[in-house]
Amino acid sequence: MGAEPAVLHEYRHLLRTASADWQETAHRHALWALGADLRADVLAGLQTLLLAGTRLCPDDVHALARLIVLAERRRPRLLLDGLPPDVVEPLATAVVASPTGQMLRAGIDVWDGAEPPPRREDGPEVDHHERWHEQRATPGFDEAWFLPGKAPRGRGRR
Repeated sequence: MGAEPAVLHEYRHLLRTASADWQETAHRHALWALGADLRADVLAGLQTLLLAGTRLCPDDVHALARLIVLAERRRPRLLLDGLPPDVVEPLATAVVASPTGQMLRAGIDVWDGAEPPPRREDGPEVDHHERWHEQRATPGFDEAWFLPGKAPRGRGRR
């Protein structure tokens, strides 16, 4: 595998060191600058990778930027490795060249380029139905309705 292009290195630096708000701002600037056709390609790639964003259109720049940032924060390198190079490189170039991206370049000369360790995702809590007998099908169920000889309250004849 060859060396990483400088623009992708700068883009990774921005993704790993900037806060989510600043990342979203840089991506919004970049997505508007890319144009509708490339935004549609980015959205199609995100929809395929994440199985999310199906209700978005290429002009939903704010939601699209948020989706990019959240996806890359949850699983680092997901977008960099999952999107086609003809989509990632223009996106990275536009983000790095945006006014916000230029401002966030501080510290790139000392950044080691290390990726964060993968997050451990805990599954749902195990439920072996130990307490099934304590559960009721209907909250607030009044057992007196089914006892013989007692008429339900409020439903008798007048």
